[in-house]
Amino acid sequence: MMGSGPNLGICFSDKQLYFAIEDNKTPRRLKRIGCFDFNFNVAKAIQTQQKDYFKGVYDLIGRLREEYDFQQIRMLTIPDTECWSTLPKLVYDQPDERESYLKILMKGVNRQALEPIWYELSNRDYKFLVIRNKMTISGYQRLTEHAPSADFCSDFEIGERWVNHSKAKGSFLTVSCYPGMLSISAYLLGKLRAATFIHFDDFVDISYLWMHYAKNLKWLNGIYEDILVYGVNTHQVINELKSIWEGSANIIKLDTLEKMQVSADETTYSFNLESAFPAIMLALES
Repeated sequence: MMGSGPNLGICFSDKQLYFAIEDNKTPRRLKRIGCFDFNFNVAKAIQTQQKDYFKGVYDLIGRLREEYDFQQIRMLTIPDTECWSTLPKLVYDQPDERESYLKILMKGVNRQALEPIWYELSNRDYKFLVIRNKMTISGYQRLTEHAPSADFCSDFEIGERWVNHSKAKGSFLTVSCYPGMLSISAYLLGKLRAATFIHFDDFVDISYLWMHYAKNLKWLNGIYEDILVYGVNTHQVINELKSIWEGSANIIKLDTLEKMQVSADETTYSFNLESAFPAIMLALES
């Protein structure tokens, strides 16, 4: 709600923490977009809660709270800390089936440690399941002690926030770039169609891996109006994949405020703005 206090959006990439502070008095406007560099892997420090490293991240968010008095933290979780799966709606409708699939997908993990979240898909015969390990996200939860309320968002949910923000009605693909990993989600008529993530060792492997995954995930090579690319190393990712993406698709690297359809006092930044795109979407009221 307007006037209830600004939101803080946060995302991570290797040694960088990106953040955005909403200007809650003006729609689609940010008070601040920033990046902090650490000398350690931020996400790993949060997940392991290693004392010295974790304290550095925790104290940083505390300083942001003192400066901006945000009321809610929205934090992006790293894709490979979760399990994603598309399942028939019949599985969701039957409690015994749901539990059986949880045991299969998270074999050896105590059921009490699992947090399953079900999402609607454009094809209503299926559901999208996200499973989080409560132990893995306990560090994220500690960071949110700085705000009255908090929310954790999976990577593919950035597409949903983009739909609400841009009022996109057609079909689009999001390609979120991490060091050594791509997170890909497809949206059709404003609803999630599918999502997956792909690990890679070298950029030259990306096109091969994409085609390999597409043998079973046909939507990867579907026809889309737009392909939204953001995160780190986007230039290399686009160079490797543009030849296999459908030729009529509009490839958009979200590297300016204009492309993101937002405004801020600052117009130039000392970091690549596309890396902060998830944090910006999380900071804005949808």
